[in-house]
Amino acid sequence: GITEEGGRAIADSLKGNKSLRTLNLSDNRLSDNGASAIAEDLKVNETLTELRLSYNGITEEGGRAIADCLKGNKSLRTLELGSNRLSDNGASAIAEALKVNETLTELHL
Repeated sequence: GITEEGGRAIADSLKGNKSLRTLNLSDNRLSDNGASAIAEDLKVNETLTELRLSYNGITEEGGRAIADCLKGNKSLRTLELGSNRLSDNGASAIAEALKVNETLTELHL
């Protein structure tokens, strides 16, 4: 499976990508660092509408990075984070981000 190194490489490609709409990285080993790299680059990506990161060993740290991304992202409609270890604090951070996010319509935790 893809580890955080591969996750960072994919994240780098998201910065300038103008065509990708769906990214499914479920059932890999991205961990917090890979998820955080993807979240960081999603802050500037304007085309991705669906992100699937289930089963990646993402914990509270990665959840907080994704939450931070959600505050400014204007394209993401679907986010799947099921079967990770976000904890109550990670889920709370995402819940706070949802208060200002205006595009997300589907969330799976």
